[in-house]
Amino acid sequence: MVLGGTAIKPKERHGWERVRYIIHNPETGEILSRTPKSWALITVFYLIYYTCLTGFWLAMLNIFFLTLTDHKPKWIADDGLIGASPGLGLKPTQVDELIDSSMIAYNKDSEKDAQGKPGDANYVAGYQGWEDRIDDFLKTYTGNKTHPACTGEKCFDVSQLGACGVKPYGYKEGKPCVYLKLNKIYGLKNEVYEEGKPGDEKYVAFPENMPATLKTHIDGQADKNQVWVECHGEYPADIEGLGAITYFPKASGFPAKYFPYKGKIDDKGNALVYQSPLIAVQFENAKPNQLLHVECRAWAKNIGYNKRDRIGINHLELLILDDASAVNVGS
Repeated sequence: MVLGGTAIKPKERHGWERVRYIIHNPETGEILSRTPKSWALITVFYLIYYTCLTGFWLAMLNIFFLTLTDHKPKWIADDGLIGASPGLGLKPTQVDELIDSSMIAYNKDSEKDAQGKPGDANYVAGYQGWEDRIDDFLKTYTGNKTHPACTGEKCFDVSQLGACGVKPYGYKEGKPCVYLKLNKIYGLKNEVYEEGKPGDEKYVAFPENMPATLKTHIDGQADKNQVWVECHGEYPADIEGLGAITYFPKASGFPAKYFPYKGKIDDKGNALVYQSPLIAVQFENAKPNQLLHVECRAWAKNIGYNKRDRIGINHLELLILDDASAVNVGS
């Protein structure tokens, strides 16, 4: 009776002979440890497998594309992640090294930067850099060799910006301008505070926390169909240091004719002309050599407000230096 089999010890190979037998074993006909038949079967299997997988992926992708339109997003306003409360953007931008800063700080008596590089503790910007960045920003409105000036009902006329529409934009005089615009949300029509009196069909009471000065301003406007903007100092010292603030256009609002934003191509493939309207805010009476905290808020029924999360507002710090104070920065 056989209790077991006899194991046959495989032949040992070393060095190049071992490598050669791995590549091709003449005794069994194996190539890289598989016979030609085995390689053929596994190749056919994976060809079929990945062909089916690719076909399934393409089918699912095609079904997904059938749910989309070419010229507008699938989810709009409250149905999307962005929602129906546009942010309030601020221009001019900082230099790249200070992109995270919201402080507009510069020496009104110096054209050029001084005392180090952006990011250094003793760095002081001159007014020229701010003017140049505003130039670049406004060229998208006034046109240049590459992009001609925009014309049409939904094109913003920079001449409405008054002193903030021409160089030096107040920076050289210590009366800097900043520019506000609503972030574009496709298809969103802002819900404005319409004119009227209690009892009228279109009457909407102003919110209790709206500044009294803004309520008075709105009451005096012929066109009340606008999203209003109001800027103020955050703290009593800031309010005193800022003094009166000037807005361009004087209405300090974004007219309803610019909304809703419908993209740059309509459903028929025709090009649409659109420019976001601007409001320029000039701090003509800002006290020099004092750090001033400024909050600008957009007012409409659909625009939320949250100071902590910066919803519906834009916050900036303003520091206008002169030669005497600039030398002490960082010391």
